Amino acid sequence: MTLGADVTAEVPKPRGSEHSADTEQSPPEATGRASIRSREVLYVRPVTASTTSLPVLARRLVGVREEILAWVPEERPRYTRLGLIVVNTGMIAAISLFTALMRVLDVPWLAVIPIVLLWAAVVITIDSWMVSSTHGVLGSGRWLMFLPRLAMAVLLGAVIAEPLVLWIFHPAIETNIDQHRRDLVKKEAGLWTKCNPADGSDSTGVAECRDHQLGSSGPAAIQATLGGLEEQRIKLNDDYVKATEQRDEKQSFAAKECAGVKLNGTSGQEGWGPRCRKAWEVATKFERQINLPGMKKNIDAIDLRIKDLTNTLGTDRQTYQQVVEKGIAEQVAEYEATFGKVDIIEQARGLDRLSNDSTFVWAAQWLVRALLIMVDSLPVLAKILGGSTSYDKLVNRQLRTGQSFHGLSLDYAEHSVQALTQAGIDEIDDRSRRDREQHDEDLDSEIDRRAQRYAAEAG
Repeated sequence: MTLGADVTAEVPKPRGSEHSADTEQSPPEATGRASIRSREVLYVRPVTASTTSLPVLARRLVGVREEILAWVPEERPRYTRLGLIVVNTGMIAAISLFTALMRVLDVPWLAVIPIVLLWAAVVITIDSWMVSSTHGVLGSGRWLMFLPRLAMAVLLGAVIAEPLVLWIFHPAIETNIDQHRRDLVKKEAGLWTKCNPADGSDSTGVAECRDHQLGSSGPAAIQATLGGLEEQRIKLNDDYVKATEQRDEKQSFAAKECAGVKLNGTSGQEGWGPRCRKAWEVATKFERQINLPGMKKNIDAIDLRIKDLTNTLGTDRQTYQQVVEKGIAEQVAEYEATFGKVDIIEQARGLDRLSNDSTFVWAAQWLVRALLIMVDSLPVLAKILGGSTSYDKLVNRQLRTGQSFHGLSLDYAEHSVQALTQAGIDEIDDRSRRDREQHDEDLDSEIDRRAQRYAAEAG
């Protein structure tokens, strides 16, 4: 658009500019008036842009109206980059969901592409709304509008950032998970070994062994029988030794009585006298009563049985140990099979373990998370940091002008309807008045006609 202007301005006559009209023509400046006729281009707006270019599409993504932006084309790079930031957040969201789904679903990567693209479209739509809904907002209410949008952007960024954080720390997390699984398997194997000892001893009374019993019958019965026999053998041997000592004591007393050895209780008379015979009778009777050969025979029989059970127990223990080792290996393998594929939850736990073990990892993962959240929140942050732009002011005025024009349009429509309605009412009233006048004229004509007829009939 080209604006031309004819400008006429009163200016004071410059001193020393008096010239004779005879010698030269006075310049316009010397006449006391300056007539400046200008056809120069003062302002050329709007500056249109291609409707199919990539920058236009980027700006259209954030709700920019090109017909308004054409008045301030200097703002185009800003809003083009703002649109590209929204596209970048959508791409980051797509990558984040892709990495998460590939750890959750056991499907080909092509199968998750539609879901990833849908998620990217959702994120771009949300970011686009958060940015475009703030165009034209000025004044103190600007921050009140930005705060909930910034909170939403941070929340969305936190959701998007988590899978990317896990992906960045993936090597260390995988190593930690492998080591953690090995530790769990080792602990489980140790618990099964503790609760199922190779000697077959009972462990049902141990609280932690309640769910770790193989249920195999071991050499515990033989061990118990062998233990009983050993206790019995010790008792019989003690009785045998005690009885032998008592027999020897009584025989020694009788021998000393017959030898005339003077002791406490002996007569001191040598020879086979009444007391000598009595002492031997007591010793002989006691020996028959205790039956030392029978006691020895019982001890030998128990020793033989203990020997047989010991041999049997050794064989049973070896067999039972093999059964226990096989059972424990099966249980541990079954426990190890429950781990399955590493999912995103286990990765999060692995990162948490790494953070607990290392302050550096804790700080690094939170710095990365904060950076990703900030990047994902860039559409709103860029709009906030950019402040109120010239485009915002134009949009604000356009909105206010639109509201004013809308009000005027409604007023015009209301007055037009009122005028049309009043004109219709007036027309109806006029038609009704004319109808009444015509009716009166017709009535008067009918009266005159009938009067004339009655007069004629009377004459």
